[in-house]
Amino acid sequence: MFKSIQKISIFLKKIKEGKTSWRWALRTFYLFIFVALFANFIANDKPYFCSYKNQWYAPVFKEISVHTGLSQWPAELVNTRWYKLDLDWAFWPPVHYSATQNDRLNRSSGPFDEQNVRNNWFRHWLGTNQDGQDVLAGMIWGARIALLIGFGAAFLAGIIGVFLGALAGFFGDIDYSISRSQLLGVILGMVVGLFLGFIARQHLWFSNERISFMTGGLALFFMISYSGSYLFKKLRFGAWGQRKIAIPLDNLIMRLIETLNALPGLLLLLSIVAIMPRPSILSVILILGFLSWTGIARFVRGELLRIRSLEYIEAAKTLGFDSKRILWRHALPNAMAPVFVSLTFAVAGAIIVEASLSFLGIGMPEDIVSWGSLLSDARETSKAWWLAIFPGIAISSTIIMLYTLGEAFSTARK
Repeated sequence: MFKSIQKISIFLKKIKEGKTSWRWALRTFYLFIFVALFANFIANDKPYFCSYKNQWYAPVFKEISVHTGLSQWPAELVNTRWYKLDLDWAFWPPVHYSATQNDRLNRSSGPFDEQNVRNNWFRHWLGTNQDGQDVLAGMIWGARIALLIGFGAAFLAGIIGVFLGALAGFFGDIDYSISRSQLLGVILGMVVGLFLGFIARQHLWFSNERISFMTGGLALFFMISYSGSYLFKKLRFGAWGQRKIAIPLDNLIMRLIETLNALPGLLLLLSIVAIMPRPSILSVILILGFLSWTGIARFVRGELLRIRSLEYIEAAKTLGFDSKRILWRHALPNAMAPVFVSLTFAVAGAIIVEASLSFLGIGMPEDIVSWGSLLSDARETSKAWWLAIFPGIAISSTIIMLYTLGEAFSTARK
């Protein structure tokens, strides 16, 4: 753990000593993370602390505990609009609005227009949309959505890409073999998992009402596939079942990558989103993660094709080490350098795709404000230039920042 932290500190030091653009990109990244994590404390229609009728409250902190399931609002405060109460005193966030709060007195109000607010503390500094929602609050909360979608999808794509790319690059087409009984178990398990996970699941106890379509279906698919492989491996089926069969992992995985890359990405994405029972952030993360792992897999495969012929790998094989141990403990750690570079581009790509989906009005729930949904509002009010300019700047600056960090990672690791 200490060595990993030390490597990260050395790596960040190289970036800080590099180009000026790298340093600014790193500072922008820190700001982006800070805004996304502390959106509740930066833009909120509830005060940090206040006194109402001689009783002390902490509404922002209470809101966080309610959303995390640690507590519940008292019955008399469930639908309370704190900004309309005659508070004895209050300590407010810098932005006095939440992303979904409607100010009906200031609809489609520009940042330089005269606004009907009690004082400048309650002014909409970047304007409002046609529903009176504050643009600055939407951009702050949209940073959290971009963080969840971008890093969540990149993390999932990284896991899939590293796993499949490692198998393809290290074992190739002849170095991985399983017994006939185990192969039969995998095939039958996949068939049963596909049927129960995506066809008959509505009749099971964990239906779409409890677990999302993609999450529950994939969990069932992989669980039953692995169970079938394990069960049939134990059954053996005599000499016929114990006979080994070479699995051309490299060929299979590369054909899968080529198939996914041959399909129109946006069309495939829209098709999958269209069949989702209910849009959610988790479903978008899963879809983007399962569609964007191919580039990472190619990187890992290419590195392992080079590494597996090096002397220390040959020495480990000569000493009789298990192939899985050699792969996960010796070969793969030395092939991870280009993965971190590609992950920054995966984050940027996921943010762009999420903004595109939100702009089209699909994929995300209607009650969630993102940078793409703010851009979508600009279509309905063509004269509201601020609805296009400010979210556009946020998206473009974030993408440039991530691409610059990718360049810095690529150079600093050498």
